[in-house]
Amino acid sequence: MPAFVGPQAAAAAAPAAPTAPPAPLPVPPLTETYMSSEGFEFDYPAGWVVAFDRSGSSGNGAVVVVGDFRQLITVSVFRTETIPEQLVRQGLTEESGYATCVEPQARQDSTMRFELLRSAVAPPAQGSSPAGTPGGAGGQAYEFEFSIESCAGEIEEGMGGKLRCLSFGSVIPSQRRRHVGRCVLANGRAYSLSASCPEDRWVQVGPLVQAVVSTFRS
Repeated sequence: MPAFVGPQAAAAAAPAAPTAPPAPLPVPPLTETYMSSEGFEFDYPAGWVVAFDRSGSSGNGAVVVVGDFRQLITVSVFRTETIPEQLVRQGLTEESGYATCVEPQARQDSTMRFELLRSAVAPPAQGSSPAGTPGGAGGQAYEFEFSIESCAGEIEEGMGGKLRCLSFGSVIPSQRRRHVGRCVLANGRAYSLSASCPEDRWVQVGPLVQAVVSTFRS
């Protein structure tokens, strides 16, 4: 007697349909503008939250953090005061832009993996200061994109050089994020805007992240 396969068993045996890749989400209008007294600004969507604002402070460090924290999207601006006078006079190049705006992030103690995806000098954003104004050497910008894996605990190197993220001796998940950024000069300082999201959400929210970065200007 032939074996009988019922509808439920047949459905279970059938190969699963391929999962469609996530589609990019629509980019909302960038109706809000953050304007810093230090000479830079950028646009972002309504509903995003300014987590903190230290504009007007001194020293190297974060100036402002804005984001849609429900979607784990963050935008931060980092100020670097200790830059060579030659850089102030000549403006950003790919080499100096990387050294000033990207390398400090790549060398953090929490970094497990770093991959540079894009590095280039870019034309000034619309509204940037022209050459000869306080905005800095012609308003030229350095743009970058990288993927980074970070550990919130301790990094341990195991057999074969494989890195593990540990907390109190137990393995914990690491965090993978995609960063896109733009670095500009203003008033003798370098300001680097870095927008990031989880790596697995890049396809969906990457266009929005890139749209915000493209508005960064001095």
